[in-house]
Amino acid sequence: MGTEFLDLWEDWCAVTGTSPGCRDDAVLTRFARQAGASRRLVHALEPHVTDRGHRETAWPRGHDDPGALRRLLHRGSVLDGDPGTFWIDRLRVRRMLFAATLLAPVSMGGLGLTRGQALGLTPAGCQEMRALLGTAVQESSCPACAAWSWLEVLGTNAGWSAAMVRSLAKRPGGAAGKHALHRHERNDPDTGWGDWEDCPNLLPGIDRWGYLNRYGSMHRSSLSRVIAVMALLLEAPVRQPLQTLPALEPPAIRHVTAEEEAAILARADELNARVAALLAEFE
Repeated sequence: MGTEFLDLWEDWCAVTGTSPGCRDDAVLTRFARQAGASRRLVHALEPHVTDRGHRETAWPRGHDDPGALRRLLHRGSVLDGDPGTFWIDRLRVRRMLFAATLLAPVSMGGLGLTRGQALGLTPAGCQEMRALLGTAVQESSCPACAAWSWLEVLGTNAGWSAAMVRSLAKRPGGAAGKHALHRHERNDPDTGWGDWEDCPNLLPGIDRWGYLNRYGSMHRSSLSRVIAVMALLLEAPVRQPLQTLPALEPPAIRHVTAEEEAAILARADELNARVAALLAEFE
C-alpha cells in the first residue's frame, strides 16, 4: 500500500478522531463513504491477519463450535420450508445461508472467506471452490446443499425472468422431497449463474420487490447486516418444522326421518303463510 494511501487513511483518522488501529467493517465503510477511498485501499486496510497470525473471520463471534454452521443451516432451512414464509424473505434466507457457507471457518464445513473475498467471489472462483464445501447426513444441515439452492436462484434469475424467480421462491425448500439424492449430488437445474464467470455477483442485493441485481454483489454494510441476522438466528430458540396434521375423518351423514321431514315442511309452510300475510298488508 503506497504512502499516499496511508496518508489518506491517517488524515481521515485524525479528522474524525478514529484510532488508526480500529479497522472493523463499520469504520472502513464510513471511511470509504466519507473519504471516497477506492475498493483497493479499503481491501488493503482490512485486518486480514490478527496479532496471533490467524486471518480474521467474518463469521459471527461467539459461535465457534464445530457444529455452528450446520445448526444455522438447519434453522434457516426450517424458515425456508415454512409455507408461511413470504417469498422475498425466502430469497433472503437462501442468500444468507449461501453467505454462511462462504464465511464459516473450514473446520465447520465452510470456505473461511473474509467479507471482501466473499463479495468479490466470481462464478469461476465459486465453481473451483464448491468441492471444498462440507456435507452433512441431513440435507437441511448440508453446506453444499445450501450453496446449490442459492445457485439455483441465481441461475433462474440469469437465464429466465423475475416471474420465474418469484415462482421458484414461492415453493418452500429445505428438503429432498421425492429425490433420494441430496441437492448437491444432483446437477445444477440452471447453470446460467456461471455465464459471467469473472463478474463478482454471487451475493447480489435484493430490493423490496424481490428483484436481484445481476451485475454485482451487495454493499459491505449490507453483508454486515446479513451476518448480524446469522448471529440472531444462531441465538434464537430452536424452531421445529411444521408438522402436517392428519386429515380428519368426515362426520357421519345423518339422514332425516320421515317424521322430521314432515315437521320441517310444515314449519316452512307456516313461515311462507306469515310472509304472504305481511306482504298483503302493503298492497
